[in-house]
Amino acid sequence: MNSPLVSFIIPYFNAGTTIQETIDSIFNQSYPNFDIWLINDGSTDQFSIDKLKEFEGNDKIHMLHQENAGPSTARNKGIVNSYADFFVFLDADDLIEKETLNFALDNIGEHDVLFGDCSYFGQRNSVKKQVLPSSQEILINNPIAVCTITKARTIKEILFDPTLDKIGLEDWELWIHLFSLDYKFIYCDQLLFKIRVLENSRTFQVANKNLLIAKKYIYKKKNEFVFKEYLNIYQEKKKIVSNLDYKIGKLILQPYRLIKQKIKKK
Repeated sequence: MNSPLVSFIIPYFNAGTTIQETIDSIFNQSYPNFDIWLINDGSTDQFSIDKLKEFEGNDKIHMLHQENAGPSTARNKGIVNSYADFFVFLDADDLIEKETLNFALDNIGEHDVLFGDCSYFGQRNSVKKQVLPSSQEILINNPIAVCTITKARTIKEILFDPTLDKIGLEDWELWIHLFSLDYKFIYCDQLLFKIRVLENSRTFQVANKNLLIAKKYIYKKKNEFVFKEYLNIYQEKKKIVSNLDYKIGKLILQPYRLIKQKIKKK
């Protein structure tokens, strides 16, 4: 497979002011074999609706329409309709670096998901250095942005959870789901995407406000995985506590702890 097809999956809701820049960054790719699935998630802004008409007739852009449901449902609609070998998930205001696809396809190998660093622009200007989390760390918070390159067969088996459409953090739930099934992730120390930061974005308006609700739902859904990792943490701590060096260290520090307690009482 010398030149696999890559589909960009982009949910679109009232994003008429930013989508052109996103589309331009995709067409600026040095890798030529791609298409775009633009899923209109019930846009209500007339300018945004009219903007979609400008892409009609472009054979690389496929447009789908649905009543407003949310990004998970929109992405899933693009995923099941695409016949590509790989997916790239972008929001309708994000950008992709020129060499990202070439780099990703050269490095993904036997892995299922490849991700790298992102730069923020808009109301924040900085670089988001990502890391490859452990199966325990992925349960604490979401260190992986939705902008990734994934194998199509992997995502078609899982899909995004539409229950989180109105809550947010659907990408985090997807990564936890993949981790729980031992799918392979690879992090590359390379700038791959640009993420626009706006105060009225879905991240600020929805996901951050519903963080506890989303966590409760995700942990309940993946309770077996959560419990397994809890047992792993418990066993690791037990090993540390039973370690001779730990016991000696605790014995040495005991007088200092007693002194500290007496000082506090005074």
